[in-house]
Amino acid sequence: MIQYEINCLFNKEGICVSVAEFEAVAQFSFVPQLLFCSESLSAKICKKTAKLQGKKKLSREQLWFGSYYRNEILFAKAPSIEVRWIDRRIGWGVFAAKDFSKMEFVTEYHGLVRPRKRSDRENAYCFEYALSSEERTPYNIDAESQGGVSRFINHSEAPNLRSALATVDGVCHVIFIVDKPIAKGEQLFYDYGSDYWAQRKVSYTQMT
Repeated sequence: MIQYEINCLFNKEGICVSVAEFEAVAQFSFVPQLLFCSESLSAKICKKTAKLQGKKKLSREQLWFGSYYRNEILFAKAPSIEVRWIDRRIGWGVFAAKDFSKMEFVTEYHGLVRPRKRSDRENAYCFEYALSSEERTPYNIDAESQGGVSRFINHSEAPNLRSALATVDGVCHVIFIVDKPIAKGEQLFYDYGSDYWAQRKVSYTQMT
C-alpha cells in the first residue's frame, strides 16, 4: 500500500510528531486512498459510473479534473500542509505549509465508501459519495476512524478551497482544490454545505 506522508503533524502541545504518534493522540488512522467496504460494492459503482459516462451524464468538469489531477489522485500525493490542534471547541485544523495558487490540488476526501445509515446524522465525518452532480447515491464516505488529512479541514462560509468531483478509471473521487490563493501559514477551509448542517442539531460557529 502507498505510504501516506505528511509534512508535519502536531500534538495538542504543539510538538511535531510522527504519523503513528498523531494517530494515537487523534484516535484515527491515515489511509492513502479511497476504500470500499466490499469488492462487490466497488464493482457495482464502477459499472454504474460507466453507464453514466456512456449516457454522457458525467460532467465535462469531473472528467477533465480526473484527467488533469490523475497522478495526484492515484499516487496519493502528500499535500504540503500541517495539522495542528486549535482548541477544545474547534479541535484540529489544517494549515498551508507553502503558498498555494488557485486551482492547485490539495487533497482527496479519503475514507470508507459504504451504504448510508441512519446513525450517520451523528457522524460529523461523513461525506456524500456522488457519481455526478446529478446522480446521488445511497452511499457515504466515512472518515470518522480512518481517512486522509481532509477529515481535519474546518468549515467556513468564505472558504479558500472548494470540493469537486473527479472521475479516474471509472471511480469517482471527491477532491479539494484551491479556490483563491492561500499564503503559507493560513488555515484551509471549505464550505460543508447546507445539507450537512440541516442534519445536525448544533450549528457550527463560522470561522474566517
